[in-house]
Amino acid sequence: MEQKSNFRLGLFILSAIILGAILMIGLGSGRWFNKTFQLETYFNESVQGLDIGSKVRYRGVVVGEVSAITFTYARYEQGLSRTERLQYVLVETRLSSDMFASKGLSNPQQSNIDVEVAKGLRVKIAPQGLTGTSYLEIDYLNPQTSRQLPFSWKPDNLYIPSAPSTVGQFVNGAQDLMAKLQKIDLDQTIARLDQLLITAEQKIAPLPLLSITQKMDTVLGRMAQFPLNQIASEATGLLVETRQTNQALQSVLAQPGWVSAPADLAQAAQDARKIASDPAIASAVQRMERVTQRLDRLTATQESEVSQLIENLNSSSASLKSLLDKVEQQPSQLFFSQQQPPYVPPKP
Repeated sequence: MEQKSNFRLGLFILSAIILGAILMIGLGSGRWFNKTFQLETYFNESVQGLDIGSKVRYRGVVVGEVSAITFTYARYEQGLSRTERLQYVLVETRLSSDMFASKGLSNPQQSNIDVEVAKGLRVKIAPQGLTGTSYLEIDYLNPQTSRQLPFSWKPDNLYIPSAPSTVGQFVNGAQDLMAKLQKIDLDQTIARLDQLLITAEQKIAPLPLLSITQKMDTVLGRMAQFPLNQIASEATGLLVETRQTNQALQSVLAQPGWVSAPADLAQAAQDARKIASDPAIASAVQRMERVTQRLDRLTATQESEVSQLIENLNSSSASLKSLLDKVEQQPSQLFFSQQQPPYVPPKP
């Protein structure tokens, strides 16, 4: 009886072990049979907060974890001297195939990743809340601003270049600002500022600020008396009249006569060109030129005779005027050869 009970107990324990093994295999089969890829990247900054086992996210989705953290010279630059070695931090990650499944890459190669790298695929360190821990974020950035770190070796695994972290950029900016502030001579700057304030006070003190203020108040008071409402209404009326004038002008220009005016002008110009090119017009012009030349020659030959004739006419006109004056004064001379003696009345 006791042997039978022990047999049942042993069978129960064995069944529980087998069942537990089956459950473990069932729960972990997805992880065990999921294909992973080794990826490495290099950082030229501090990786504080990043540890082995830290998550790797692709646009916020967990796709792997950090598997190793070391320096690049420990693997690729053993044969170089210390002065020639690069001080990059090598971070290796184990990524799930889910990251590449969306891109149709069941077995990604470096050439496929280089295509995405050219589009801006980068790895950067991102802080995880206020706990001080960090994780790796894989995302697309601007390839022009996210320059790749230079190196001369060929990576052993798939490689995606890194980008400076936000915290690193902030720290570097703060360090640059502090370095610039340290170069500033604060004592000399303060002394110059004091001198500037003294000079400004000396220049402003002689100014009649009270008088200027009173004049400003007077000007503002006069400006307040301007009939702004009336000016605004008149401006509005002027705009309305301008619109009406524009409409009237458009209506005039839309009349058929104005529409056909350019064509009429073109036709008139064409007719004028035809008339000007007529041989009869050219012949008439030549004839007029010949007549003008003949008149010029005739005027030149008869110029002296015409002058003499004009002188004779002037002399005759003067004699006739003298005769008329005498006749007007003494009409008897027109009938008698001698002048009549003046009448003398008889003496008483």
